[in-house]
Amino acid sequence: MTRSPIITVSRGRFSSTATQVLEQVRTARLASRDEIAAATGLSIATVGRTAALLVERGLLRERPDLARPGVTGRPGVPVEIDADGYLVIGVHIGRRIATVALGDLTGRVLASTTVRRPLGADPDLVQLSREAATLLGSCPGRVPLAAGLVAPWREIDLLPREREAELHDLTGLPARTGDHISAVAAAEFLHRRQGRSEAGGLTLYLYARDTFGWSVAVDRGVQTDVTRAASLTHFPTGADVPCSCGRTGCLAAAVDVLPDAARARILGATAGSVRDMLSPDQVVLVGQAFTGDPALRDVIVEAYAASTALADPVPVSFTRFGSDIQAISACTVALGPVLDDPLACVELTGVAAACRRPVA
Repeated sequence: MTRSPIITVSRGRFSSTATQVLEQVRTARLASRDEIAAATGLSIATVGRTAALLVERGLLRERPDLARPGVTGRPGVPVEIDADGYLVIGVHIGRRIATVALGDLTGRVLASTTVRRPLGADPDLVQLSREAATLLGSCPGRVPLAAGLVAPWREIDLLPREREAELHDLTGLPARTGDHISAVAAAEFLHRRQGRSEAGGLTLYLYARDTFGWSVAVDRGVQTDVTRAASLTHFPTGADVPCSCGRTGCLAAAVDVLPDAARARILGATAGSVRDMLSPDQVVLVGQAFTGDPALRDVIVEAYAASTALADPVPVSFTRFGSDIQAISACTVALGPVLDDPLACVELTGVAAACRRPVA
């Protein structure tokens, strides 16, 4: 059965109790059992049992030193993601460069490396798995739980399901694939939402680097999904630049050859046009074509504002990740199997018994 191209980044009440507790702690960064119960609607008894099990398995850790003053008993003791025991392996395949990264369960990248790859060549997952093994040597004591593989699949003409199976065979880990632009949007959404519990409506993410496209995160409060990515490679810009498709003015062709200021204006105008088509609640610009030169950000924002025809202002911002976004997005996709069923994922590694910790 073919998996939906949608990336679920927040599972909410439609998931297991373990997932709900883990996701709530990831969102809040630090939460007591009574706060988790209030946010999820689960009973305090259910939260208490589930949190104790997640602590025992090494997915959460208690922080009695950060308990609220005057609060006694375990329900008032906060827990946080245990970022020291487990990790995930993320692989990002670009048209010219592949990135291999290790990330902890908060989504933070611990280590990464890049490998140049010939344009048009098949990705060498055997080599990339060896790179991952080398990185694991720099994180002694940590146990990998899952692997993620991200790529602009249509642009490089590969089938993600086949590569997902190959990565699973090479690593022995639950593996997950994601479209490059959707994965970038998922990473941006998860990191922006940490520490906030409110629903975010519809957020438009535009990506520009070697590939061009957009994706949206639809946050309904109880579950958040990132939709299938749409390409902007041949989006018409009006520029007098020939494209390999036989037309002139396609976005990728124009960005590739125009001077910096002209390129910035075209990127901003494209963002404004896509904003008008989708009418999102906010817009986030991602990828080195948007972020590579901070001096041009004002030009991009001005062109964005000048091109939009809708009356209601929509805030626009730039990714905080810069050149790290490829590693972070791959690790975000790798977290998918863990968040789907954290306890089962730990058991599947075959190391659960060694990682279990007694509950004080």
